[in-house]
Amino acid sequence: MKKTILLIDDCDMMRRFLTPVFSDNFNVIAMHHPFEAILWLKTNPAPDVIVLDFEFPDMNGLEMLQHLRIRKAWSEVPVIMLSGLKNTEMRWKCLETGANDFLSKPFHPKELVLRVNALIKNRQDKPIALEESY
Repeated sequence: MKKTILLIDDCDMMRRFLTPVFSDNFNVIAMHHPFEAILWLKTNPAPDVIVLDFEFPDMNGLEMLQHLRIRKAWSEVPVIMLSGLKNTEMRWKCLETGANDFLSKPFHPKELVLRVNALIKNRQDKPIALEESY
C-alpha cells in the first residue's frame, strides 16, 4: 500500500514539478493553500508526510505548522518545510515549532525524496507507546 504525501504549495509550477517526482511510489495530495489542506485533513486520514511551503498569503507555513502541532490527530505527522527564503532564524523557528526537516529552494528533487523516505522509515521504526487503561 502506497504512503500518502500531502504537498502544500501555492506555486502551481512547484506542485506540477513535485507531484510526478513522488507519484510512482506515493499517493500525492497536492493543495494550493493551508486552509484547503486543513479542510482536507479534517475529512481524511492523516498523511504519512506533509511537505509544506513557508510562504503563503493570509497564513504562512509556520502558522500552518503550529496548527498541525496542536491537533492530536496531526501532531505526529512528519513535516518538511520548504522555502526560498534564506533566513536562518526563520528556519530555526520552524524547527523549534516542530518541523522535522527544512529544505531551502532551489533543491534537487532526489534530496527531497531521500528526506521524505527517511522520515517515513524513522516513523515506522519508532516503538508504539501503549496507553495504559485503568
